[in-house]
Amino acid sequence: MELAFEKWHGNKNDFILTWFNHDQVTFESLRRQAPALCQRDGSGIGADGILVLHTKTARDLLPYKLSIINSDGSLAQTCGNGIRCAALSILMHHQEAEQKVDLPEAVELQLESSAVSCRYLGLLHAVRSGQLPLVAVEMGHPLINEANSDYQAVKTFVAKKAQELGLAELQKDWSLVSISNRHLVFQLDQVSRDLIRKVGPAFQQSELWDGINVHICTSKAPQDHDRRLSAQQLGSAIDELYEVFVWERGAGETQACGSGASAIGAAAFASGLSERSQWLGIDMPGGRLYIKQSDSDDPVTLAGPAQRVFRGRVQI
Repeated sequence: MELAFEKWHGNKNDFILTWFNHDQVTFESLRRQAPALCQRDGSGIGADGILVLHTKTARDLLPYKLSIINSDGSLAQTCGNGIRCAALSILMHHQEAEQKVDLPEAVELQLESSAVSCRYLGLLHAVRSGQLPLVAVEMGHPLINEANSDYQAVKTFVAKKAQELGLAELQKDWSLVSISNRHLVFQLDQVSRDLIRKVGPAFQQSELWDGINVHICTSKAPQDHDRRLSAQQLGSAIDELYEVFVWERGAGETQACGSGASAIGAAAFASGLSERSQWLGIDMPGGRLYIKQSDSDDPVTLAGPAQRVFRGRVQI
């Protein structure tokens, strides 16, 4: 069969997105074909994963569910960058509807095991200027370190891997964060692409999990242009900024990870060293994301852009 799709990226974390009104058998077939469709060697479309917006009919403007398929065919519980892509695809389908309809100011998406709320920031200004707004996504409540039942076992595992890799600094300042997906966050003095390619794969094989998201990060001082940009985009200037490299479960090295940015922000706020009243900037290779959690009892909010690159059709 022929499948219509859209190619999207959120901070260069890229996805094949399809509005899907087919049966479960076809969906499982799509999962099996995910590795080939996401292949970047010229034989596939090329993507970090597939976003499936399930609808009852082809004319529906609001999906009843969002499925997130990793590039290896496994299902992800959440994906902040993918969710923003899905939310903006919904907005564009409203804009492009044959009959004029009101644009939603927010949408709620049902994921595999939870629901997520998305708000369009500065929607009217964006529409008037012909741009897409930033999307703020409530990513849920994080479980940090001891709040995870297997924290002590993970602590032992991190110590073992740090010794095997000859990287004692991995033990100094790290966090285990569960925010739908599970994340290891390593705060280091210096980070690089070469380092994440060494550290990320080393933590994938364990009795504790079938893969885990790994992030290495370091703090850096925001410059005047960073403050001006965040004030324009969010309404308030950032005072803190992190540089981050990402290794995602089921996908490998990626340009950005929304749930990972949320995990990094949650860990920073929980440390008491970051001011909760302010947005926190997270710079990943694919661009900048913003994180906020005003209180430890509040869900973490992720804000960032997304862009539709092209549309196409493919045989599956």
